[in-house]
Amino acid sequence: MTTVAISNLPAASAAASSDIIPIVQGGTTKRLTNTQLFTSPALVTPALGTVASGNISACTSTGMVLSTPALSGPTLGTVTSGNISNCTSTSMVMVTPVIGAATGTSLVLSGSLTASGLATTGAITGDTLVLSGASGSLNAVSIAANNDLTANNASIATFIAMSGGVNTIPSAGTIAPVKEISYISGTTAIATITPQAPITGKNGTIILIPTGAFTWTTAGNIAIAGTAVVGRALHMTYTFTTDKWYPSYV
Repeated sequence: MTTVAISNLPAASAAASSDIIPIVQGGTTKRLTNTQLFTSPALVTPALGTVASGNISACTSTGMVLSTPALSGPTLGTVTSGNISNCTSTSMVMVTPVIGAATGTSLVLSGSLTASGLATTGAITGDTLVLSGASGSLNAVSIAANNDLTANNASIATFIAMSGGVNTIPSAGTIAPVKEISYISGTTAIATITPQAPITGKNGTIILIPTGAFTWTTAGNIAIAGTAVVGRALHMTYTFTTDKWYPSYV
């Protein structure tokens, strides 16, 4: 086909809303206006290329995938557990969040856990309680007297001993030391040592320092009889399985 040159056409100008484009459909001539083309058109499953600019604040999307988006001060509508169920985040920083009942396999604390963050009653349970670092200590003041620290056995009470300090009590048929270390005066035979919390119902050890040469018998809850040596610490170890005290010497 020979190329035909067309010249002297009028200069092009911007399209007006009243301009029309004729189309023929089924032998009938119809028209398509500029408004129909460019004002609020309804696009059905369009394939959009790279969007350079514009305002998409009124747009909604289901299943939109954003690759490395740069968001600055976005305003989010109502967020529910349903519409963020597929969202994930790494190293999210939350400022003063209110967290309900939390469950998990581990809890790592780099700071301190203060007494105000612990319930005054109830139990701390689990297989292992690990305290590490220079400040990795569990102070008696942080544990209420009616709390339990339980693991697979009750032997943890051995390491929590009774409240600190020492006291002096006279020897008698029945004594009830309330300190981890007690001085025992006098020479009366001791038959029964009443276990005190936290040893009650568990295992534990107390230390008796004789200031008198008393004896102990098996008439009560002491497993082996013996005689105290003045100034020689006597360790009495209690086991709840036999409900007996076992002396470190006789």
